[in-house]
Amino acid sequence: MLMKLAGSAAVLFACAGIGFFAASEVGRRERQLRSLYASFLLIQGDIRYQKSSLPEAFFSVSGRMPGDFTDFFASVSERLYAHESESFEQVFCEELKKSCRESALKKRDIALLGQLSGMCGQMDDQLQVTAIDWYLEQSAQILKELSRENREKITLLRRMGILAGIFLLVLLL
Repeated sequence: MLMKLAGSAAVLFACAGIGFFAASEVGRRERQLRSLYASFLLIQGDIRYQKSSLPEAFFSVSGRMPGDFTDFFASVSERLYAHESESFEQVFCEELKKSCRESALKKRDIALLGQLSGMCGQMDDQLQVTAIDWYLEQSAQILKELSRENREKITLLRRMGILAGIFLLVLLL
């Protein structure tokens, strides 16, 4: 009887754990987008108020922002400081591809960042700030939609995990 009870508890906790893990993965994309949003706010501030160049702003953000994209900002900055013959857009897109392999970002998010790189690479400070403003507006819209969707998905996944565990218990007992 004790073994049956322990097995039932293990099945219930395993199913609930799977549901909670799936819910945390749904929120991962939103966390990463928020991190990028905050990073580009800092970059915009550095360019606008400190008159930093793009490599300086990216380097500054890589040291101040913890998260999944710290290495991305540092790599872009390093390559731009090295004065490689590549354009900003090319460096940005190559490093973005490397960084997004393990991220939760969707193609839409990556395409938006690619458009930003195309706008920033050949402009002066003021136009770079305007381009980052555009990106921030687009990101805010995506985050607003995603936040609304995620609340429902996260609740559903958690409940489904628990209910799946209960369903298995009913089947097994």
